[in-house]
Amino acid sequence: MQKIVNFIHPQAYYFAFSLIHKMMHPQHFLFAFIPAILLFFGHVNESSAQHKGLLPGFDAIECEEILKLNKALLDTVSDNKFEDMLAGYSMYYRSPSVGLDNRADVWIRNDSTVVLIIRGTTRKQESILADFYCAMIPASGSIQMQKGHDFSYTLARDDRAAVHAGFLIGFVYLADHLENTLQQLYAAGYRQYIVGGHSQGGALSYYFSAWLMQKREHGEMKDISVKTYASAAPKMGNRYFAYDYDNANRSEWSFSIVNTADAIPEMPLTTQQLDIDMNEPNPIVGLYTRIDNLPFFKRFFLKRSFNIMKKRAKKSSDAYQKYLGKYTGRFITRFLPELKIPEPVKTTYFQRPGVPIILSANKAYSDFFADNARYFHHGIDTYRFLLRQYYDGLDEYAPFVKR
Repeated sequence: MQKIVNFIHPQAYYFAFSLIHKMMHPQHFLFAFIPAILLFFGHVNESSAQHKGLLPGFDAIECEEILKLNKALLDTVSDNKFEDMLAGYSMYYRSPSVGLDNRADVWIRNDSTVVLIIRGTTRKQESILADFYCAMIPASGSIQMQKGHDFSYTLARDDRAAVHAGFLIGFVYLADHLENTLQQLYAAGYRQYIVGGHSQGGALSYYFSAWLMQKREHGEMKDISVKTYASAAPKMGNRYFAYDYDNANRSEWSFSIVNTADAIPEMPLTTQQLDIDMNEPNPIVGLYTRIDNLPFFKRFFLKRSFNIMKKRAKKSSDAYQKYLGKYTGRFITRFLPELKIPEPVKTTYFQRPGVPIILSANKAYSDFFADNARYFHHGIDTYRFLLRQYYDGLDEYAPFVKR
């Protein structure tokens, strides 16, 4: 450590947290002394801090840092502490792979912000199946992970809110593993949280931030601030989940970063059904009953058109639920044989919440990546390149070198 005169070097955070995390069982009597220990190690002089607290609104520099932390999560070395990888950030904890090969890193920023980074899809079969398990299940409920061990979750206030089954399963196993860690940090006085993820990790980051916000609403973590940077995230909930989530964030705390050349944010395919996926009273359904006074041919044409749209939308949604819901779910249980989830909601009207941060693929982007013949639009570095096309204050672009 450097001179301990006016401040403690950020790596002291890591030393203190690691010591506590490794040596202390959550029920150990020393748990009561965590706040005092961390306050001793965690004092940071304002002149030494690069970050000035968690603020509402999109911050391109903060987004760039989250993208870099996402890249670090791709490093498979389990004990890599990434010392001095990113100024102002210290690694606190890396989870093992759980559930459907889901993993997370927990960082501490030097303004006492906890940064939770969720890993995206890996090459393992169970991770890929999570992407394709497109049943919708309620956004609040309980999942049996193993016999005798259920995990209750609340991600929205609206009873109509539903979420992507594959992503929710990944969230549940990871949240179950991380809950004690996050509770310990909260008990130690940490009140600022950033959640980030890329691709599948971006989808899960919405669930984690929604979960934390619901904990705040129910008084369990009543005074926290939560900010979300979800990049390249697929659609992962229905309209009512998006309404609920965006209302809680007031268009200030959650951001959906999209490269317009990237196909993943347009997935999964979505079908809106006329009589299921719209608010009541439904003016279109009501219109069907109000056309009887029209001339015969107009009445026949409109009713026939209405019935065709309704039936085809239902048929499409039913097929989706059958093949990417019921059948894919059977493959999932081969990896998690004791898993039991709530009954699916009969909808495939997928949406993605968050304030859109649109990174349009321009000529500079096309020219720079012209020689890249591989599938690349979805990569973290392409997002970092485009971020610089539209936002000032960032350093010159250089591909992130995996440490």
